This record gives sequence, structure tokens and C-alpha cells, in this order.
Amino acid sequence: MTGSPNLLTTIFAFLLVLGPLVLIHELGHYLVGRLFGVKADAFSIGFGKEIAGWTDKRGTRWKVSALPLGGYVQFAGDMNAASAPSAAEDGLTPQERAQTFHVKPLWQRALIVLAGPLTNLLFAVAIIAAFNFAHGKIVSPAEVAMFTQDSQAEAAGVEVGDKIVAVDGEKVATISDLPEHIVPFPGRTVTLGIRRDGRDIALPVKLADRTVSDSFGNQSRIGDLGIDFAVPTVGGFFGDSAAEAGGLKIGDRITAIDDHEIRSFTQIPELVQPRAGETISVVVDRDGQTRVFPVTLGKGEAVDEKGNKVSVGQLGIKAGFGEIEPVGALEAVQLGFENSFGIMKMMVTGIGQIFTGERSVKELGGPIKIAKYSGEQFSLGWEDFISFAALISINLAFINLLPIPGLDGGHLAFYAAETVRRKPLSVRSQEWAIRTGVALVLALMVFVTVNDVASLPIFGG
Repeated sequence: MTGSPNLLTTIFAFLLVLGPLVLIHELGHYLVGRLFGVKADAFSIGFGKEIAGWTDKRGTRWKVSALPLGGYVQFAGDMNAASAPSAAEDGLTPQERAQTFHVKPLWQRALIVLAGPLTNLLFAVAIIAAFNFAHGKIVSPAEVAMFTQDSQAEAAGVEVGDKIVAVDGEKVATISDLPEHIVPFPGRTVTLGIRRDGRDIALPVKLADRTVSDSFGNQSRIGDLGIDFAVPTVGGFFGDSAAEAGGLKIGDRITAIDDHEIRSFTQIPELVQPRAGETISVVVDRDGQTRVFPVTLGKGEAVDEKGNKVSVGQLGIKAGFGEIEPVGALEAVQLGFENSFGIMKMMVTGIGQIFTGERSVKELGGPIKIAKYSGEQFSLGWEDFISFAALISINLAFINLLPIPGLDGGHLAFYAAETVRRKPLSVRSQEWAIRTGVALVLALMVFVTVNDVASLPIFGG
């Protein structure tokens, strides 16, 4: 288990994630608004009392505010930061009135509102596309390497060497296509399309309901086939990596440690953790050639069953996913969109499961949990941290598109109603809807914050 970052690192990482993402979101609104000639009265990172700021030559007050949990652009004609329309436009000159948000055509207002979440989405797509372009795409099929204990798939008739080519009729081309059909659905029965010895068969498998922990002890409830696909390929390094210092490279396939054959990445921790500080022989396949590297294991820290801190051996490697194929710029962008929409799809699935009772509301997280994860990902290195920032950016885009008054999706819902009615909702009805929506959002924030606090280790979470 990796040691948790300290409080200062956690706060710094949280602000480093949230600040730029809020800035990007609000810049989307601001720039499209400016394109259409709308004046911005205020551009704020954070809510509440202003800490620092300045006013530009266009009359926009740029500021940083005390509560760093979001931000806003207040356009001319807005009554407040939630963009409720103001009824008090008396006294404005025709030129001033032409610069207000609410006099603009419906399509322009819709684009200004949509620009915020769309910018967050495009930012995430750019990050994912850059990683795809730099590292390539996974092309390894979902081939069964081995089974875990009490495997549901093995009990259903799946065999080592089988390739999973579909789940419930949805095509599975590579191992990376599989999680979205399995992980969100603990306890559900799925039909696997299996290719075995050149023929296709269908096998129903009831997914196990498992709770798993990451290297920081964070727990997640997932659906599990009981199949080990973790190809023992070096996908990256972290910390003061003993493996990297010993000569291993990304893409090496580990075939043995000392005299133990390695078929799955999950076998590696069992062999190295009891041997902190010792030197082991790591046998790898590199470009078709077998090479042997002596590696002196690093020392990490974990907590045993009795709650005592113990020293564990670490190679300092991340799991790879088998064969990687380079991609061009256009394909990288395409994959960026596909990956981003796949993440959004899983978010929709998760929210639906909470409403139907398949998942507990305790699985919802808020700012404290985001801060905790920010610090943890920051401690793993810049690549993990930037990947996490992309995930949070997709979350911000998704949440802001929900049709809740006060959020961007709520305003888009108003415009949809305006399109149908051929006239806008009254200022009073919009104001009350926004107040109700903001109250709901604040209540949800309080609820998830209590959830976050309750999940902290000091409270037994």
C-alpha cells in the first residue's frame, strides 16, 4: 500500500486540479459570450468574498474569491452569479442593452451556456488524445490468462485461452473494451461471446459483487468475472522505481521472477512484497529476446491485518495491457472522444443504479474525496495526475449538463421550453426555478461532504 500524501500536498493538488478546470470552464462561457458581443461584468474563480482582483478596460472584474469550489461569469443583464435574468433594465442605453445576455437570440444564448461544459469535455479529449498519440492504443484481445479464486466465469464454463469477443451482444475488440461492460454491474448476469478453437459460443455468467482496494486503501464496489487479464507487461514506473533502476523498460513482458513463472501481473505483488530490500532476478521478454535483470527491491509501507505498519517490497512498476500499436494524430483524437464518452456513459449508469437502489448513495463523493484523490494521484507522478484531471474535467462537463436549474443544463432546459412555447419563461418563474435548483445543489453538496467525512479513516471509513 502506498503512503498517503500529507495535508499540504493534498490541498495543493486539489487546487491544482480544480482551479485550472474551473478557469477553462468559465473561459468557455466568457469567450463565446464575447464573440457574440455580450459584456461580462464579473469573472470569478471561487464564490463568496473577493480575495484579489482587477478590472479590465472592458469593465469586467476578474477576481479570485474565498470559496474555491467553482466559479462563474456574470454577464450584463444577469441578476446574480447563477445567471438569473434581471428585470431591472430601466435606464440602460440601447447600446448597453444590446450587450446584455438576455436580449441575444436563443441560439447564441444556448451556445454561450453550452460552451462551458463543452470546453471541459474538449480539454479532457485533448489530454486523452495526447496520451494515445504518445503511448499508442491497446490491441491485445481479451484472452483469458488465468482465473481468480472461486471464479464465476470458470464455473460457467469459460476456459484458459478463450477470447471474449462480446458482452450482451456488444462487441469487445480488445481488453480495454471490457471494463465498461463488467465493472459497473456487480451481481448482474451477462452473456459472454466466447471464441474458442475458431468457433463462437455464448455463456451466461453472473458477475461477482466485489469490493476492491487501490494502493491507497480506497475501496470500490465492482462487477467481476473472476478472470485475470492482467498481462505481466511493464506499462510504466512510479516513485523511485527499483525496476527502472535495474534496467527494465516500458513494454517488457515479465515471464519469471527468480524460479517462479509469471502468467499474470497479479502474481507479482505476492512474490515481491515479502522481500523488501532483497535482490531478485527478473526475467523479461523484450522484442522476442529473453533477458535477465537483477533488481534490488524498494521498500514501501503497508498496514497488516492487525493495523500495524509493515515494510513491503516494491518493484515500482505499473501494469501494462499487452500489445500496443502506435496511432496517428487523427485516430488519437477519435480515441479521445470515444474514451471520454465511454466515461460519461459509465457515469450515467452509476447514477441510474443509485436511483434504482443497485448502488448505495454512500458511493457518491464530493470535494473532500476529490481533494484526497488529487493528492494521491499527484504523489504517483504527473501522468497519473493529469489523467485524473481529465477524469474530473469530464465529471464537470457531465454534471453541468444535468437539467437542474442553476446549472448550465438547467439554462439549456429553459431554452428548450422557450423553443416549444415560442416565448421565454417569465423572469419570476426562472428566478424561482434557479433558487430551487441552487438549493438542491447545495443540499447535495452538504450530503456528499458528510459522506466524504464519514469515509475518512479517522471515522472508520
